[in-house]
Parts: sequence; C-alpha cells; structure tokens
Amino acid sequence: MSRTFRVLLALSLLCIIGAAAYISYLVFFSNPSRSIPPLKGNSVIEAVQTLERMGIKARIEEEDSTLPRGTVIGQWPESGVTLRADKTAILKVSRGTEKQSLPDVRGLPQNQAVKKLQDAGFIVGEIQKIHHERPAGVVVAQNPASPVSVSPSREIGLLVSLGPSAASGTVIVPDLVERDEKTAEQLARESALRPRIEYVFDNSSPKGMVISMVPAAGRSVQRGSTVTLRVASWDSRLAPKKRDDQTGEKSAGGARVTIVEPGTDPEKGVVAANDPKTPPAGEKTPPAEAKKPAPARKKIANIRYQAPPVKNQTLVIEIVDKNGERRLLSRKVNAGENIRLKAPYEGEAVVTIYLGGNFVWQDRYK
Repeated sequence: MSRTFRVLLALSLLCIIGAAAYISYLVFFSNPSRSIPPLKGNSVIEAVQTLERMGIKARIEEEDSTLPRGTVIGQWPESGVTLRADKTAILKVSRGTEKQSLPDVRGLPQNQAVKKLQDAGFIVGEIQKIHHERPAGVVVAQNPASPVSVSPSREIGLLVSLGPSAASGTVIVPDLVERDEKTAEQLARESALRPRIEYVFDNSSPKGMVISMVPAAGRSVQRGSTVTLRVASWDSRLAPKKRDDQTGEKSAGGARVTIVEPGTDPEKGVVAANDPKTPPAGEKTPPAEAKKPAPARKKIANIRYQAPPVKNQTLVIEIVDKNGERRLLSRKVNAGENIRLKAPYEGEAVVTIYLGGNFVWQDRYK
C-alpha cells in the first residue's frame, strides 16, 4: 500500500469523524432541553412571552370555557416536563363563551314567549306546531328546557300547541285563571271558544287579572262555546251590598257585577243603582265629612312556576319585602308540576326561586 493512499484514507476518516462530532453537537448541545413552567391560569400573552424567552415556540388552540377569554386552560407538555428548544408547546386557551340563565317560557302565548327570550338576549330558532291538549298558541315545550344556563348564541326551539284535534268537534277549556284580561281573551279565541267578561270588585288581586272562570279549566266543551271570565276590578261601585244594622235590610249601595263585551272599559258609564252618595231629589246635600286617610292597598304577588320534568327535586320559593325575608315554599315537587302561590307584601318585593339548591329565577314586584 503506497504512502499516498494511506494519507488519503486517514483524511477520509478524519472527515467522517468530524462530521459525526458536528451532528452530535447540533443534536445534543445546540438545542438543550428546558423544563416547562406552569402556564395554566395565565393570560395567553404572558404564556407565549414566557415560552419565547426559553426559545420554545407556542401553538394556540381555543376551546369553550367559562373562564375569561384569553386565559390558558391547558398546556402540553405539563409543567415540569422537559422540552427541547426546537419543539413546539401547545396552549389551550379559553374562547370566553358566556352562559346565561334561560327563561322558562312554557305556558306563555307564542308572541310573549318570543319577546321574553329576545329581551333576555337569546335567539329564537325553529318553531314547530302540533295538536296538543294545551290551548292553541301556547308554548308546550322548549329546547333546551329550563332551568339551564346556555350561550346566548344558541338558538332556542319552541313547540307550540295548535289546540286539541278538531275531529271530535270538542275542545279542552284552557286554564285562564291568573292571566291578564287580554291574554285570556286571546287564548280563549285561539282555543275556538267565545270569551265573555264579568268585572267584579276585588282589590286583593291585580287589576285586570282573571280570578275565576266558567266552565272550569280542563272541561271538554263544544267548539264555539262561551267561557265566562271573571276579571278583578278596583271600582268600589262594584263592591257587594252591605246590610243595614238598624233595619236589617240591604242598604241601597247598588253595587253589582258588570258584564261587558271583551275590550270594553268597565269603569266608563258604570253608575251604581241608588248610590248613597247621590241624595234623592229635593234633599240637600249633607255637609262634607272630614276624609279619613285611605288605608294602604294590600299588594299580592302572584307567583307561577312549572317544575321541569325531573323527579325528586326540592323547590324553595322565598320573598323579601319591607317586613323582611320569609319562605313561601320548601318541598319536593313532582316532574312538570305547576306551582301557584299568592303572597301578600308591602312596598316592593323580590321573589327568588331555587330548585335542587340551585338558583333558577328572580322577579321583582312593585
């Protein structure tokens, strides 16, 4: 073997060894591993800056979360794990989707349900209509069901009643008690019934609220039948007659129930028969007596709540007014049970409803 060949062979071996040494340096020494710090809970800007100072790139992945937008909710690798500087760390970041309590619109007329959802910031989606025992135009169900907290961007679907099938020629009388006069009239007509209004004196109920009805809710009647709605009025001239203690006869207070067509104002043109405040012809008007301050009008909070289709849930209803806080109801309710309460209060009142220990709804009464 010539000397020249041995020299060339030695140079080749040196080149191979040098190249291997350089590659080893690049692999093991130029990109040292770094221990990843805890980044959860930090803002995405702070987390990215921390990684960049370590020579590590960051990849951002957004996910729905109740945490504020831009908050790191997860990381890869986990804190304490080493990562080479030429690798990429993954940061899971909150989109900041806010959820709100969804109102329960079951039992409301369609237009009122839509308005209530829109006023709460929700989007009304598909509205389907089916024949149902509930009166026509009333919301039978909603999707998702309440109580629940959802994103305002989610569409809320409604299932609306067309009323019972007309095949038999009969309809089910809807429950119109404790509804306002106009809503009760509308629901009666949509249920193929003819509303007839009777105004009666009742200052313990809200003015214009239906306090009773004939026939009763749930009865099966012929389509086009008349349903009589007794509506609360605060007109004292409609108060019942009082008995005279001296004569034993009823005084000529003349108060009576006034029957009018729907939409007529009961307080216009109503004159009590033999009103004692109007003296007979030929007699002088007695001198005016000192007026006594009228007693404060009693206020009533009419509370209605339909339990969701879930069994063994404890329902708690509380009210707070100027007299303090008191509990109106605390018991287990049946799935889908309708709760109706009348609670007297003074000044202003706030009613709060809890189901299964969770806040459901709150309403204010003035």
